[in-house]
Amino acid sequence: MAMQRAWAMQRAWVMDAAGGLAGLRIADAPLPEPGPGEVRIAVHAVGLNRHDLGFLARDGWGDAWPRIPGTDVAGRIEALGPGVEGWRRGTLVTCLLDPRRGGGLADFALAPAAALAPVPRGVAATDAAALPSPCFAAFHAVERRLALRDGDVVVVFGASGGVGGFAVQLAAARRARVIAVHSGHAREQVLALGAHEALDRDAGDVALAIRALTDGRGADAVVDVVGRAHATRALGLLRVDGAMACVAGLPALSGRPPMSGAVTIHEVSPAACHRAGDPARLRDLSVVGRAVLRRVANGNLSPLLREVAAFDAVPAALARVASGAARGRIVVRLRA
Repeated sequence: MAMQRAWAMQRAWVMDAAGGLAGLRIADAPLPEPGPGEVRIAVHAVGLNRHDLGFLARDGWGDAWPRIPGTDVAGRIEALGPGVEGWRRGTLVTCLLDPRRGGGLADFALAPAAALAPVPRGVAATDAAALPSPCFAAFHAVERRLALRDGDVVVVFGASGGVGGFAVQLAAARRARVIAVHSGHAREQVLALGAHEALDRDAGDVALAIRALTDGRGADAVVDVVGRAHATRALGLLRVDGAMACVAGLPALSGRPPMSGAVTIHEVSPAACHRAGDPARLRDLSVVGRAVLRRVANGNLSPLLREVAAFDAVPAALARVASGAARGRIVVRLRA
């Protein structure tokens, strides 16, 4: 019986009810069995995100308790569910899991086969796990929604964070003129990522500085990762026919006069495809994953990996994510 239980269980970080990080504990959890269209991944690394904290803190977010957090995984396919074709056991992959289900911070996790992206040779699992949530969002914002062109002026708010740091790199690669708005002492960091100008959000009137840098014309595009209220204020920075991509909440338009700027506003949430239940949207996660992994493999995109934490240090690592002090991605390593 003991041998059967060991085979059927796994090590995982578990939360039994909504609360703070003090309630997160390492426990035995059932080994997940892949259903139709799913694979089981032997997890090598997990990227940590702010939404992991929301998953643990609120009753209305996610499946029933207990919950295992973690959505940004990299690991090797260990088992194939019914109907899965085109994948082999042992293949190193990365995936953005459904934020409502989590499951990444465990020895094994389930993932939809359609959403997997193979990790190219030479790219470490820790680098691959740093990508899904923030880099996929930045890719959707810059490549899909804003479709930046050579010479466009784009303002990236939150440029010293994960989504913002990837957005700076992707926008610079499209030959846009990038104005990066950062926090703290991150000027050299965002300039090294490709920004043309760097503005400290706490060092003066940022809106005035952006107007001056654009000769009063305003920006062609804005990437906002701060929130609804900030996005509402940032609308005033756009030129006529400008566009905004919002990762953390759409701006309020109630106080904006009609026909005042003909701006286009995009909501960005790659993980929403899990809720839609549309196989084509899940496959698009694979398309985006392959695209960004190729750039990492070619040296054209930094995974922004800042810290690799041990599995038993997850609560402390999540606390650093919550503080906003990390200037890059924190990834948990489970296997070499």
